[in-house]
Amino acid sequence: MNAHAFVKTATLAFAGFLLVTVAARAQGPGGRSEGRGALWIDPNTQEPAGTHYRLFPTPSRGAGTQASYLVYLPPDYESAASHRYPVVYWLHGGGGSQREGGWMVERIDAAIRAGKIPAFIVILVQGLPDVRYINTKDGTRPLEDVIIKDLIPHVDGTYRTLAVRTSRAIEGMSMGGYGALRLGFKFPELFGVVSGLAPSITDMKDEPSIVTEPFGNDQQFYDAVGPWTIVQEHAAEIRGRTVVRLLVGDQDRLLPLVMQYSELLDRLAIVHQYAVAPGAGHRYDEIVQHLPVDAILFWKQAFGGR
Repeated sequence: MNAHAFVKTATLAFAGFLLVTVAARAQGPGGRSEGRGALWIDPNTQEPAGTHYRLFPTPSRGAGTQASYLVYLPPDYESAASHRYPVVYWLHGGGGSQREGGWMVERIDAAIRAGKIPAFIVILVQGLPDVRYINTKDGTRPLEDVIIKDLIPHVDGTYRTLAVRTSRAIEGMSMGGYGALRLGFKFPELFGVVSGLAPSITDMKDEPSIVTEPFGNDQQFYDAVGPWTIVQEHAAEIRGRTVVRLLVGDQDRLLPLVMQYSELLDRLAIVHQYAVAPGAGHRYDEIVQHLPVDAILFWKQAFGGR
């Protein structure tokens, strides 16, 4: 049985688990923001193991502006001077910061060193704590443009990347999962791999004002820029061309919505991996560690076993 079939089988096995609603927004290990608002530059310059804190220009916000990110470079990056690498852009959850991805980077680094997955670069994006990787309706926080128009060209111009869609991935947890789905599917010419963990793909009426404010509290705008609409608009460009993964815990209140999104992908004939982690809540580490398959090995399939 191949890995894809195993994940699908595991999903069916866990589909009948009792749902337990969780009110907390726990998303896993990693740093939280020192405040909320437009934190384009993470004030915490600490570097989780294996990462480096960097700044980049953000002309989408205006002349002279900058934002931060963390970069992980694989173990042979310095010695293999002519080699180019795939890139994974990792998006943190609501209220969080770029440092949330440190836990994941440690596991990726260990798997690369063990020869289980190919070497690749990881960019831990500094998103805004309560902006779901969109350009806000009022135009004041163009986070989508900063990532797509500023960060990606900066990364491709600074590091030895394989600057093609098949070697560029986007993944996120919770709010970051929402961002990964909407950006990955909105820009299929840029991303060949899309991975959403417990994506917060909720209806606007079920979210607090701190979440709905960037959308101008406008249901029509909320729907138009969200992952449910975007995947349908770009289905023909995604179908058969993009590696897609959806993961969620069986103790997560978002499970019914993630299941519905998987069903939408099925109706759109978008092949994808979908798995439910038994005993896992709304936490990245629990989802990854409780799956019946090694979630890190996904990156070997995603990048064609290179």
